[in-house]
Amino acid sequence: MNLRPTSAGADPISQLISKVMDKYDGDKDGKLTTQEFGTFLTGLLGGTGVSGLTSGRDPGGFSSTAGAHRSKLSGFDFAKLDDPSLRGAGTSKYMAARIFQDFPPMPESLPGVVERLRAQGINARQTDFDKIDFGDGYGPIDVIQGAYPGGGVAWQWLPVGEQ
Repeated sequence: MNLRPTSAGADPISQLISKVMDKYDGDKDGKLTTQEFGTFLTGLLGGTGVSGLTSGRDPGGFSSTAGAHRSKLSGFDFAKLDDPSLRGAGTSKYMAARIFQDFPPMPESLPGVVERLRAQGINARQTDFDKIDFGDGYGPIDVIQGAYPGGGVAWQWLPVGEQ
């Protein structure tokens, strides 16, 4: 994507606004309804949907941005991570993995992870220095492999049962 303006109104912000309108203005009236804007915000806060606007992929389809720590995801199916329409991709595990990839796998990252999960409507809470209870009845999940203060080996999904 060439971000250099070629004419008036072709600056990067104008291009982004045009792409947002193309994707989310369902009735093509040049305005976003409350529902259309809500869909845009859900995608923005969830880290999905909006990413296709700035990637080389088709903005009409799903596109996941690879977080800086994606290589530190252990035991996750990347097809499910990248395509939430696949069976099993809408689970707490994959919703969390889409957030994990943006943080280093360390106990100090958990407050930020929990905050993002809560912004998505997941009733998550940190229960230990490397565990999160997602409020789904499965109890705490050990989410950091080899956790220690200041680091860990990788993000993982290891159910530990009820406390």
